[in-house]
This record gives sequence, C-alpha cells and structure tokens, in this order.
Amino acid sequence: MKLNSNQKELCKNIDYSFQNLYLLEQALIHSSLKSRGLNNNQRMEFLGDRILGFVISDYLFNHYPKWREGDLALNYNALVCKETCSEIAEQIGLGQSLIMGKSESKHGGRLKKAILADAIEALIAAVYLDSKLSTVKHLILKLWSSKLNNVGDVELDPKTALQHWVQEKKGGLPNYTDMKREGSDHDPIFYVEVKLENGLSAIGRDKSKRKAQQNAAQKLLSKIKN
Repeated sequence: MKLNSNQKELCKNIDYSFQNLYLLEQALIHSSLKSRGLNNNQRMEFLGDRILGFVISDYLFNHYPKWREGDLALNYNALVCKETCSEIAEQIGLGQSLIMGKSESKHGGRLKKAILADAIEALIAAVYLDSKLSTVKHLILKLWSSKLNNVGDVELDPKTALQHWVQEKKGGLPNYTDMKREGSDHDPIFYVEVKLENGLSAIGRDKSKRKAQQNAAQKLLSKIKN
C-alpha cells in the first residue's frame, strides 16, 4: 500500500510514521464507502474514543489534584466533545485524507464535524494498535496541547453553575417547574420557575424552555450573590 499526498501530509502533521499502513487506511475509511462493506473506521472510532477519554482524564486527575469531581468532569467533557475533536481534526487536515463515498464527499462530508470527530478517534486507535499506549498518549497530549494550556477556563452556564453551588452546600438539586406559556405557536414565551429546597426561587422567561430555565437559574444566582 502506498500513501497519497494527503495521507503523507497527515502523517507529517501528526509527526507519526505507521509501520502498518493498513491500520491507517482502516482509520480513514468512512462508512459511506459501501464497496468496503463493514471494513470502515467505526470499530476503530469505538476504541479511539475510550483511549482519548482515558488519556485526558488521566491528565486532568494528575495535573489538578485539588479539583472536585465536578470540575474534572466539566473540563473533561469540553476536551473530548465532538466540537473539540473536529476542530483538532481540521487542524491536521484529516478531512482531505478520508476515504469516502463520492456522494458523501460531494455533499461536504470532509467538513462535517461528526465525521471528523469520529475519524480522529479512529486515527488515535490506529496509532495505538500500530505502537503502544505511551506513544499514543504523547500524540494526544501534543495535538490537544493548546486546549490543555487553557484548561480551567471553561465557563459554566447558569444551570450548571447553580447545580455546582447547591452541591457544594450539600443541598438537593434545583427543581425546575413549567409555569405557563404565552403568545402564539410561532412566537411563544415560556415561564419557568427554579426552586431550591430552602425555598429560594426565581422565575425566568424566554422563547424556549431551555433558555427560560437558564434565565431563571441566572436570576437565582444573582439573588444568592446579593
């Protein structure tokens, strides 16, 4: 098997040379290439997802010994989410190296975040199978270095921030109740109340229930701070 120019560039970008080129090929085959049947990167994506999760959680656990479980989980989720994975995949030019069906490629498959995120996880598995855990760990930490340098800067949304505050106080989880809905079906306004077990509450309103909940949580946080 010979690598094409895009695949050679990919290996250069991740600074890794495969001993078994068929592992790289397997990681790059998207399920839209029907001629390969089940010979695609889905199984590798499954393995790579777990390897990535272990390496990132191990890094956070050892570098931030004073963090609570909630802080670890919040930053972990931000580091391994599809958006982050697809962003790093774009940085190494992974999309251009994918082997996919003509229709998928024609309709922007090489730029789709979900496809890129799955592909970089498959690539991680390929490196692991071609080498050893210490090698793929070094690769992940290098590719994720800019994200890891900014770890801890994740901004909590109001609902999450309120939940963390309550948990720190050893209280019960906030309770959200739909109060009423106004306006037409095309332009509704939702009212949601959030209430703590100590009786403190606030009502939020917005054009979606989720945003109304966030609004209520933000108001309650303001009450707490004041």
